[in-house]
Amino acid sequence: MQTTAQPSAHEQTVVSIMRKLPPERILELVDFARFLELQSTKGYDEWLDEEETETEEEICAGEERWDQLLAQPEAKRVLREMAREAREDYRAGQTTDIAITEDGRLAPA
Repeated sequence: MQTTAQPSAHEQTVVSIMRKLPPERILELVDFARFLELQSTKGYDEWLDEEETETEEEICAGEERWDQLLAQPEAKRVLREMAREAREDYRAGQTTDIAITEDGRLAPA
């Protein structure tokens, strides 16, 4: 007799959320899960180096996903809210200057 492990509470929560999402949002959830998986299995610098070696086709596909995401009606509302929060943080002095390092990466100044 074969037994299977019961899903954890976190797994059940993710599945419950996923079942309520429209199909295009499920794809975004899977992309984000893969992003988190990559970060946890590799060092962050190693992950960044891998990202820089994407093919032109992969880059175009990623750009298309972003275009589709940003074309959704809710995207404008979310972007406006993010901009409002950023302005509030800036006015409250809660931001950090960003500099470009010698190797072309962004870092706190």
